[in-house]
Formats: sequence, C-alpha cells, structure tokens
Amino acid sequence: MKSISWDTPEYVHFDKNADWYWTVGIISVALVITSIIFGNILFAVVLGVGAFVLTLFASRKPRIIKVEVTDKAVIVDKTHLLYPTLQSFYIEDSHRHLPRLILRPKKQLSSLLFVPVTYENLDELKALLEDHLEEEYFEPSLVHALFEGLGF
Repeated sequence: MKSISWDTPEYVHFDKNADWYWTVGIISVALVITSIIFGNILFAVVLGVGAFVLTLFASRKPRIIKVEVTDKAVIVDKTHLLYPTLQSFYIEDSHRHLPRLILRPKKQLSSLLFVPVTYENLDELKALLEDHLEEEYFEPSLVHALFEGLGF
C-alpha cells in the first residue's frame, strides 16, 4: 500500500499586532452600538460574542497535525476522507506561505478543505492523488481571499 505522510501546522498562523486587535474592537463596538440603536439587542449580543471568539481564535497558535495520503483515503489528523466522498483535488504550490492541498468534497454544502503541505515531492503526491481523484483548478472565493487578507 502506497502512502505519503507529513506533519504540518493545522493552518498558517499570522501574528497580529496591537493595531489589528484595536481595529477589530472598534469595528465590533460600532456594529454593536448600531444594532442597539436599531433595537436589535439579540444581534448586538451575537456580534459581541462573535468578535470575542474571533479575537480568541486569531491569537491561538496552530497545532501540528499529521496528514497521510494513502490508496484508500486522505487522513487529516483523525479525520478520514475516503476517496468516494471526494470529488477532486488541486495542489496549489504558488501559495505565498506553504503549498497546500485543496480537496473538494462531493457533498453540495461542504466547503473546500485546505491542507498545508510540507512534503517536499509535490509531483509524487500529485501522482498518488491522480490515481483516485480528478485534478481541478480552484479559483479562490472572494470570502476566502478576504479572510486571507485579514490574516486568517
């Protein structure tokens, strides 16, 4: 059974400076006050909790996870993604930090899965995946580009 594995951070972490946190705080407070003025207290609470969770997540350092690509599945940490549940893949080697493996699940409402790749031989990885999945170029979505621009 052919297998390729590597250890990688679960996501690429960007250090945020104090200005980033101040910006998030000011925008969040402005949105909360605006929703209170319009009489939507529940939305104000949701915005406040969301901003708090956002800052907690932004300051969290990523765990190191193990990724394994086998003849039967792509295993990311403890999640087994069997090939019949996946539609296609793409290896983006021109990403600004690390190359990444992008997987498209067959489920309509599932989002793309982005996995940082620290494995050196991308051609070998691509050849193994091509035996089981179709390669498909993915245009980054506007939302994904926005979040990357914000440091996520």
